[in-house]
Amino acid sequence: MSQTAQICKLFGGFALLTLFQANILQGQTAPNRYWVQFNGKESSELVAGHSTPYSLNSPEYFLSERSIQRRERQSISITAHDLPIAPTYVEAIAEIEELDVILKSKWFNAVTVRVRDTTFDVESLLELPMVSAVKSVLQTGSKRPPVIEAMNEPQARMGMDNASTYGQGWEPLAQLNGQWLHGMGFRGEGMWIAILDAGFEHADHLPIFQRMRDEGRMRIGLDAMNSQDELFAHHKHGTSVLGTIAGSLEDSLIGTAPEGTYWLYRTEDAYSEFLIEEDYWVVAAEHADSLGVDLINTSLGYSQFDDSTMNHVYDDLNGITTRISRATSWAAEKGILCVTSAGNSGSSPWHFITAPADANGILAVGAVNSSGEHAAFSGWGPTADGRVKPDVMALGVEAAYPFADGSIRRGNGTSFSSPILCGAAACLWQAFPETTAQELRSAIIASAHLADTPNDSMGFGIPDMRNAFKILDKAGAGQWEENPADNDLLLFPNPSPGGTARWIYSGTEAPDAWRILNSRGQLMAEGHLPEWTTPSGHHQGWVSNTPQRAGVYLFQLINGGRVLTTRTWILNQ
Repeated sequence: MSQTAQICKLFGGFALLTLFQANILQGQTAPNRYWVQFNGKESSELVAGHSTPYSLNSPEYFLSERSIQRRERQSISITAHDLPIAPTYVEAIAEIEELDVILKSKWFNAVTVRVRDTTFDVESLLELPMVSAVKSVLQTGSKRPPVIEAMNEPQARMGMDNASTYGQGWEPLAQLNGQWLHGMGFRGEGMWIAILDAGFEHADHLPIFQRMRDEGRMRIGLDAMNSQDELFAHHKHGTSVLGTIAGSLEDSLIGTAPEGTYWLYRTEDAYSEFLIEEDYWVVAAEHADSLGVDLINTSLGYSQFDDSTMNHVYDDLNGITTRISRATSWAAEKGILCVTSAGNSGSSPWHFITAPADANGILAVGAVNSSGEHAAFSGWGPTADGRVKPDVMALGVEAAYPFADGSIRRGNGTSFSSPILCGAAACLWQAFPETTAQELRSAIIASAHLADTPNDSMGFGIPDMRNAFKILDKAGAGQWEENPADNDLLLFPNPSPGGTARWIYSGTEAPDAWRILNSRGQLMAEGHLPEWTTPSGHHQGWVSNTPQRAGVYLFQLINGGRVLTTRTWILNQ
């Protein structure tokens, strides 16, 4: 066997490795899909005879309002890089009878074409003045059966102590101290998260996603492979990944961001491994960017392919050589927090991370077990240019995920650690919506337990979302829990601009209810409280069904009908 095609999808403790005889494949097949690179995008740069209707003065024609606002909020300029390909360029290629244009990438100013006539000389495209390069990305006749993962049998192990509601989702959340964010009501609401993966088999009817579907938070991005209405078919890897972050099935599995809005993209071909899959990813990422997503999770990685001439080498892991890594870095530059698996090659001859984990400005996530120890399969750093990788770590050994039959199983892989961390990051960003993606990334890295002494296996270590909150907090709420001074109740934000009150209480009795009174002592709102205890032994929570009119109110915590504490709370609307 002369080649190993490696997919960064890992269950049951070992990497998915499929062996091929590359020389046989190459002898029986011929390339039929090619990457075609163009010159120029703005009107002033286009070759003679070509034009474009797109202008930086009118970004609303190629970016959504949400995407534009994300850039404005983070002081990111819209540049020629955001412009679509000149339509006349695409038309010139599409008019060639022997070709079909199947993918378009505005970031790379390129198209992927399918050759319908094997006698056509693809190199002749270089004679067109706007074409600068042509490269093979796929061979025909190389389809293989879908990769079947080796998975552990279903296990009934549940969560811990008073977190049984979370079921098997408690362990990965608590390892990141993400339960502190959930206890404050930050569960991903309002955050848009794109999942770029293989198929999402049965996700359209599994009970664990019922709440998300009912609330309209499962959104269709696109199938970059153009397999019509088959986003919810082909493969269950995407379903498993989605469940770790978005799942909401009480007493079984609640994910790390169960209230986020999810855009689903199919980019991974489970039947083969060629460079074109990086092209699929780029098209999906561009689409997600144009919609205005906040985060992208990629539980995929690329190093070696079914055609060895396409293989990456370690020196390519510099953040700028592979297409998928360049595109991931670009997505980060556009204000998206990109989270990707570090890869499952730690115990294989490859050993290192896989693309796009080498990208700049992202979070590449390795895998640890429940004790916080590096998983043997988790890919190592550094990058070829000497940067620390992976960036951070999360649970990837015996991580709970939903299987396609509705059961909750456990498996191994950085495919799990990436979405687990991505969900926690989304909750943290919800708490600080005005922060930038790079400020968020920096806070998460700085909060990790090896932040001062990173290494090649664990990077900066396991993040602590409570500490990351403290790093980002400008009002002091993050520091209050360790130094409560004379205040037994902290309300924040106070004044509140949106009607949600979040609180930390240092008293010895756990409150079971809350109430809000107006300045005349009249009851305005009340309700019961779930039990959330912080690592410091304090109590915490949040309420959102508060008075709608701006004013000064009294907020009280109650136990058995007795008032435990009262604080003034100001509501601005």
